Amino acid sequence: MQPMTKRYLLDTNILIDFLEGKPSVVEQVLKIGTQQCCMSVISLHELYFGAYLAKEKKEEYFDKEIKKIKKLSEYFTILPLDTNGEEYGKIKYTLRKTGKPVDEFDMIIAEHAISEGLTIVTDNLKHFENMPDVKVENWSGRKS
Repeated sequence: MQPMTKRYLLDTNILIDFLEGKPSVVEQVLKIGTQQCCMSVISLHELYFGAYLAKEKKEEYFDKEIKKIKKLSEYFTILPLDTNGEEYGKIKYTLRKTGKPVDEFDMIIAEHAISEGLTIVTDNLKHFENMPDVKVENWSGRKS
């Protein structure tokens, strides 16, 4: 039996929903299976930044967030970024030409998904809608 291939790259906001136990996200992950879902190392960077922001409020928030982030690797494979940057350049050029720039990390996550042949699962559909060759789904149930 061949190992199951990854199909979905979970965006940072979906990973946060998963950690917080949002029913629509947790149910979809369980239905599809964690082995078909993964996360980009870029999302990991964003999550650690969020943890350090929480540290400004209270140290115990920081410790709690770090534990949550480390728990994610028990559920999902963390994909290293190993691309040549061409898709990123194409995405950024297209968005700049249309006057619809988005967050740099979203463009890098989009490039990552394209290079791995994955569908991005996000709550920020608008961030990805004008990016060429990007497949997206929203499991949160919120309109974005």
